[in-house]
Amino acid sequence: MILRQLRRVLVFTLGIFIMSLGVAASVRAALGTAPITSFPTVLSLATPLSVGTYSVLFNVLMLVIVIILQRRKFPPVQLLQLPVAFLFGWFIDLAMSLTWWLEPSNYAVQWVWTIIGVVLIAVGVYIEVQPRLTYIPADGLITVITTMSRAPFGKVKMIFDWTLVSISALLSLVLMGSLQGVREGTVFAAFAVGALVRVIGNLHDRWRLERRQE
Repeated sequence: MILRQLRRVLVFTLGIFIMSLGVAASVRAALGTAPITSFPTVLSLATPLSVGTYSVLFNVLMLVIVIILQRRKFPPVQLLQLPVAFLFGWFIDLAMSLTWWLEPSNYAVQWVWTIIGVVLIAVGVYIEVQPRLTYIPADGLITVITTMSRAPFGKVKMIFDWTLVSISALLSLVLMGSLQGVREGTVFAAFAVGALVRVIGNLHDRWRLERRQE
């Protein structure tokens, strides 16, 4: 039982780390990050604080909103989202340090690294949800809104993502006078991450089915 729980924690942590590598690759590519990290990225470009630091603050804010929305219905076990927020932020800064050398030389190479980043984020998301432990707070908020509104999860996530992108773009224009951190790569990520997660899920299901039939 203990080994099983430890395995779930390790799988969850691996997913978070792979996601952070994808975020770092997207930031280094400089064509815009995924919607979920667009807000922290824009703020980090405009101020001395890191992407990871702003990611922690952003996710803590998301958790506070969840608690306000759910009130007494908030399950105490979901306070585990708080250390997850700090872990994700720390992993992002670690991944940024590990990718210090990544400086794409032209637009085509920027796109290569943007695509690599999106693939890593999708793989990380899929691995993260497998143990069914807890959520990154931003994903937790989407889940709560879905439950409360009875709207389809995909629709809620799409609205949530594009709201973040719009706010981040406006913030970038106000703080830096141009679009930074939110660009064509962000639009690509908004559509591609979810689609890739579904593809990875289908491939994984097919692999497990084939193993059972052996």
